[in-house]
Amino acid sequence: MKAYDRSWPKQSSHFSVHRTSGLDSESKLIYSHIKEAGNEGIWTKDLKKHTNLHLNVVNRCLKVLEQKQLVKAVKHVKWPTRRFYMLYELTPSSEVTGGAWYTDQELDTDFIDTLASACYKYIYSRSFPRGDRNVIFKADYGHYPSAAEVKRFIHEKRISSVELSTTDIVCLLDLLIHDDMIEKKMPFAGFMDDEGDSDMEDGGGVEWVYKAINRNVTSTTASDGGIDALSEVPCGKCPVFKFCTADGPISPSNCEYFNKWLNF
Repeated sequence: MKAYDRSWPKQSSHFSVHRTSGLDSESKLIYSHIKEAGNEGIWTKDLKKHTNLHLNVVNRCLKVLEQKQLVKAVKHVKWPTRRFYMLYELTPSSEVTGGAWYTDQELDTDFIDTLASACYKYIYSRSFPRGDRNVIFKADYGHYPSAAEVKRFIHEKRISSVELSTTDIVCLLDLLIHDDMIEKKMPFAGFMDDEGDSDMEDGGGVEWVYKAINRNVTSTTASDGGIDALSEVPCGKCPVFKFCTADGPISPSNCEYFNKWLNF
């Protein structure tokens, strides 16, 4: 919860005095603290605490402010039994409403399932040659989708009528990761773009990519660029594989092919 000063809040230069004209001092004090809370709102008991007014006085002032359409009561998804107030013209923050995943303060599981399914199908289509899970792309394949690309797909296909942020999409992808349906990967070095979209809204950090998990890998070889699962690792086609040991002259630690595969 946001900490508040018990003293009278400072008024901004944009404070409209005429809006509170005609109010008594207690109502003006209540209004000022509600205004300071912004679009996160403030709980009635916190109003009582920070104004040192009796709860009956607080409730009377709130009733007057509501009648004048200066403030409004809102429900908080984290504390549904508590009554929060904010200025009448403000839109509650996602912290209050629950963001894209809540409808009327209720978790919209159908909406989440629909979007998660669409995200998975899109990632799956980009994870295997022609969508065939029996074959996989080579290690240098650089077209696994990022969260920004998944977001763009959802928007272009008009799957959601709600405006989703990259952070919202990452939440869905984390859900799929938890369900062992996809995995999060570092992008292949040759396809990393310093100016590309990132999983972060501010564009900073690494642009992670996502790959559908293949739970049914076989040794089938694709004719369109796919290879079998064992051959994705260089060891699968190494002619001296049987001589490779951890402490021998040929080992994973000094293998130039293995290091190259890991992008060292």
